[in-house]
Amino acid sequence: MRIISASLEHLDQLTPMFIRYRELYGAMPQAEASKEFLAERLNKQEAIILLAFEEDTLLGFCLVYPSFSSVSLRPMWIINDMYVAEDARRKHIAQQLLKALAEQARSNDAVRLRVSIHASNEIAQRLYESAEFAEDQNFRNYILPL
Repeated sequence: MRIISASLEHLDQLTPMFIRYRELYGAMPQAEASKEFLAERLNKQEAIILLAFEEDTLLGFCLVYPSFSSVSLRPMWIINDMYVAEDARRKHIAQQLLKALAEQARSNDAVRLRVSIHASNEIAQRLYESAEFAEDQNFRNYILPL
């Protein structure tokens, strides 16, 4: 397996997987809008998207948004989306994506990786805990739907 950073040339492979991920959360497919969304994030360098391949087959992706910590005066990265194709699960793809992401974040002087997951998503909880993520005991997250 190889993990690479996505570029515009990967959009045709990434978009269908991104759509399947969105559908898990009840979103409509919106194929063109999804592709445009990904292209814009890459063009504007607003996201880091890591792709896991086995030969020419895309197995999974991790989409991260760089942000900043004012207290640390350093960048921090927010893991927004992680998805592994159903037929590729149980092959430690997500762990490999997280490992590659952590290495890349360290090399970019990021102070931390951050992720929010649904409270009922026990699989994701086990994944992040096994990768040494710690549940935040100091801060609560609040959301204002707009």
